[in-house]
Amino acid sequence: MKKVYTIIALVSLYLVVYQMLPFIAGSQSFIIGMFILSPFLVLYMVYTVLKHGTPSEHHFEDRFYDDWDYERNNPGADKD
Repeated sequence: MKKVYTIIALVSLYLVVYQMLPFIAGSQSFIIGMFILSPFLVLYMVYTVLKHGTPSEHHFEDRFYDDWDYERNNPGADKD
């Protein structure tokens, strides 16, 4: 699981640097090279998270957002 957090941090840092590069007078060819490389890094990050990440114990029917402790409203659940 530690590998997943490392890859997320590195790719996120890469994308932040890419966003800041035009404002700190980066080379145009270097920015274009980073632009071409960025989709592959994001796809690798997504692949790593899906393959090595831990699945949630909640389902979409139970909770709408996994990181918020909000129970989903089920209007049809009260009818028996």
